[in-house]
Amino acid sequence: MAVSIPRTPESVTGKQQRTPRAFEMVVDHVEQSVLQGSLKAGDRLPGERELVNRFAVSRSSIREAMRVLESSGVISTRPGDPRGAIILPPTSDPLRKLMTKLAVFSRSSLADLLLYRMTLESAASSLAASRRSAGDLLELEKAMARMTQCLELGLEEFSRADLNFHDVVARISRNPMIQISGEAVRASIEDLIKGYLRESSEDRVLMHRTLHHHREVLEAIRSQDAHVAEHLARSSIFEYYGHLLGDSDRLAVAALASFGTPAGSVQ
Repeated sequence: MAVSIPRTPESVTGKQQRTPRAFEMVVDHVEQSVLQGSLKAGDRLPGERELVNRFAVSRSSIREAMRVLESSGVISTRPGDPRGAIILPPTSDPLRKLMTKLAVFSRSSLADLLLYRMTLESAASSLAASRRSAGDLLELEKAMARMTQCLELGLEEFSRADLNFHDVVARISRNPMIQISGEAVRASIEDLIKGYLRESSEDRVLMHRTLHHHREVLEAIRSQDAHVAEHLARSSIFEYYGHLLGDSDRLAVAALASFGTPAGSVQ
């Protein structure tokens, strides 16, 4: 059933001064409705004819608005479906694409992305340690088992299992902003380093070291030690990616990785 939306979108204060085109007004209105909660995941927009009438715009403007909304991950449409477009749940894909573009065009370094990821991952691990349930621990143990299996499958498969482990930790944090932002920055890093990760004789050493770190993270979350969990999250990222950095960047990232080192631990 399509959700009712107002006939004419309201103007938004602070917009750029030029008069927005018709399709842009439709896009803005739908996006604002999603942000404000009047449109939710699973709701359907009215059909094309009704949208034309409600917004008093042409069919081509409505079709362009639908293309823009679909490309940005807000809606899903099916050719020939007489029902209106469906509102999609939020995902990290649009943010990932934006972050990757920003990293490339603004010449953000891998070090910049790693420092940001360390901040997010340490927060996720700390919250996970505080909020985890028995079911969450089982999910983490399954993620660890998958990483162990992937030791024999090579670095590429192991990397996928590693990212899944971090996704699980982020979900356990119960913080959707950390989860979505974390997914985006992890994917952005992977997009940037695809050409750097090559099979080498040191791969197994790197994978085993990463697995050891993640077991420690799991135990810290199990024992609800938020301080240790957040420190290990930072240091494991440095262990995995630090060798890709130049000397000066490596020092900066290492400084954050070692910050808040638990008493008695060895670096």
